[in-house]
Amino acid sequence: MMNNNYQKRFAKYGVDPKSLSWKSKGAAHQRYRQIWSEIDFNGKSVLDVGCGFGEIATFLDKRYKGFSYTGVDVIPEFISEAKKLHPEHKFFVQDFFKEPLDDKFDVVMASGVLNSNVKDNINYRKRAIKQMFDRTKNVLVFNMMGGHPAPKNKSGNNIWYADSLEVLNYCMSLTRRVILRQHYHPRDFTILMFQVRETATP
Repeated sequence: MMNNNYQKRFAKYGVDPKSLSWKSKGAAHQRYRQIWSEIDFNGKSVLDVGCGFGEIATFLDKRYKGFSYTGVDVIPEFISEAKKLHPEHKFFVQDFFKEPLDDKFDVVMASGVLNSNVKDNINYRKRAIKQMFDRTKNVLVFNMMGGHPAPKNKSGNNIWYADSLEVLNYCMSLTRRVILRQHYHPRDFTILMFQVRETATP
């Protein structure tokens, strides 16, 4: 059902942030800035989960060199357009959360894909975070609607607002190297999770 909603929006708006349920380009770009605030993408392999039209690849192309970018999304129309817009990058129609890729990537990112109101919301998000973190060699960065305290969730709303501290605590159960960025928007937050490499005791 959720996929049908995106396809209907694409039929109406075409290659436009509204097709991705963003209010505007500015809303998406505000979140993109949080993604590269703590990450050096130079020479890295990158996986963008729920890539939409692959717009963030444009920003990476302007700022970094020698990286490889792979985008996956469940909406065929989005991937078709992404391939036209960014022929130098790789795109696949795939539901990452049902069928994760076998490869691991230096950076895994997800912008706007963990906002939907679904069954068992918080546990769905935790499972998704774990799946993505398992596929990164270095860092996972994702954003999510919500905050602390979380905005009130209304019945029938397509968006579910998460408590950022509850999500943060879960992330810290997977790694001790975590950054929470919540200053940029009153109802959105970004988390970066870094893989910890143990060093030998001298």
